[in-house]
Amino acid sequence: MRPTPLAMPSRKPAPSTPRWVRDGTVRDERRVENPLVYRTVLPIPEDEREQMFAGARACFTSWLESKGLATQLSSGVHRLTDAYTLTVTDSYDTVGHQTALRLRLRESKEEEQGGTWQTTLTSAADHESTAAYVGVELEHHPSPGKRPITPVPPRLVRELVDHFTVTDGPIRLSWVPHLIGPDSVGLLMSALTDSSRELPMVLAAEPSNGDSAWEKLLTRVARNLVGIASVFRLEREAVPAFREAAGERHDIFPGQIRTYLPGVALDSTEDGRRHRLLTYRRLSDPTFRNADVRISRYPRQHAVTTPQPALLAETAFPGIEEVLKGLRAARSQTAESMGKETVGSLRAQLSTANETIDKALEELSEAAKARDLTERSRRALDEQLRDATDRYENEIADHDATQAQLSALRHQVAILQQRLVEAGRAEDAYTPPVEEPSPTSFSELNERVRERMKHLVLTYDRSKAEDLDDDMKSSTWASKVWDALLALDSYGASSAGEQGFGGTFRDFCDASPQGMRTYPVTRVAMVESDSVRKGRKFRQQRMFPVPTEVDASGRVFMEAHIKIDNKGRIAPRVHFYDDTAGATCKVIVGYVGPHLSNTRTN
Repeated sequence: MRPTPLAMPSRKPAPSTPRWVRDGTVRDERRVENPLVYRTVLPIPEDEREQMFAGARACFTSWLESKGLATQLSSGVHRLTDAYTLTVTDSYDTVGHQTALRLRLRESKEEEQGGTWQTTLTSAADHESTAAYVGVELEHHPSPGKRPITPVPPRLVRELVDHFTVTDGPIRLSWVPHLIGPDSVGLLMSALTDSSRELPMVLAAEPSNGDSAWEKLLTRVARNLVGIASVFRLEREAVPAFREAAGERHDIFPGQIRTYLPGVALDSTEDGRRHRLLTYRRLSDPTFRNADVRISRYPRQHAVTTPQPALLAETAFPGIEEVLKGLRAARSQTAESMGKETVGSLRAQLSTANETIDKALEELSEAAKARDLTERSRRALDEQLRDATDRYENEIADHDATQAQLSALRHQVAILQQRLVEAGRAEDAYTPPVEEPSPTSFSELNERVRERMKHLVLTYDRSKAEDLDDDMKSSTWASKVWDALLALDSYGASSAGEQGFGGTFRDFCDASPQGMRTYPVTRVAMVESDSVRKGRKFRQQRMFPVPTEVDASGRVFMEAHIKIDNKGRIAPRVHFYDDTAGATCKVIVGYVGPHLSNTRTN
């Protein structure tokens, strides 16, 4: 349902108040990150449902034993060591059938400033349907002043994937890559385009020659993605057949690794932009570190933000109320027996009551710790909601501006076509110019930009630009940066020489000379604020490389920049130096990357 005008978010600029003050609520200056760092939901087939709870317990037991921990899986709270606490909870229906199981292991590493780790296995089945799931969540609540880290999935998930037959569409989940040879390309294509596939699919094409570093990378990638994606290894002999079947916008070359999201549309050119590709050159770059973590970043995000099945999310477990109910019953029974029981019997009653009290205190202590961790999680989700709302508002405003510009251009094209027809040039009026496609990644942009941009000197760090490919919006940003560079190139072509354009790049965009590429003038800033220009730290960040004929030091302060995005912590920028009237007669692009720090971000 479309939101009503009253329900639409405000498009007015946000008030200039500190980031940590909003709606009258004082927020901590330090951002609270979501502690949920991993989640998998494993659907259990009907023929394995009867043994699901026993199988889940067996896998959990094996995992505990691998850690050298005692395996006490009776209901209740178990202090396994000073660092480890295990909570076991079972749930049954009115006729005694088990409906749910929860096993939660909490590890405290606060003494080493490692925070608190919590692994939760939840299993639930609906006896009136065939639905049954085993889910695993891993949370990291960092120590004060520390940030959450991205660990590998717990070994527990490998145990579960081996024990149960878990599928995603036609694909059986595994913790080792599926090998695809020339005879298996058809099966790979079926899995790629299957509409029932819900998880990302990572395809790694073997390099043309043996590469031990690439082999190790693939092993780490598969380990990081167990339970949240399928990994396929495409033999080098099978690469040509896959490329022919997938088409130009969905293909892959030897040594490359590509992540295909669900809902692949091979007949759509635009769909190819959704599926992130890492080139072999990029993977082989020694400055490109933690490639396995970067490849797994989107599948992890997809997993932790996708809502759980209602059967897992809404499962009710007996809580502290049940323990307190038992405590009250024990107290009542002890009171009734006073005066008519022997001393020995009273001692037995008192001992039982004390045991119940101890259990209740243990449960209360555990509930208090769980409440504290839940509150930290809630604060993190509040941060995510604020960020999502900010992005939503910005996307609406951006869409409105784009739509207005598109409408104006369509009207202009229609008028120009009409004039050409009246001038007897109907063929010219309706023959669209050949337009080169925008790059779908910064890796692709870097490969094309030097040959295409003849009036630019490119000194920016290619690796820093390609780091933007880690973000979900990378294809959009790459397209916008490409447009910005084309505009700078047009400005460089029209400004060089004595008879060239006499204004700044912003003036050039505002004037929109006929036949020249420009960029929205509202996204172009020729100067920085005084606080940035005079601040030593901020100014130093904006000192970028230039040829020595421009400055003997090899660096200049580049305050002129193009805003690729306005919202979010990354909000990419392109910083440049106008040397069209100088030694090079070109525009020098010194930086393409995330928004640099200023007084608002520090």
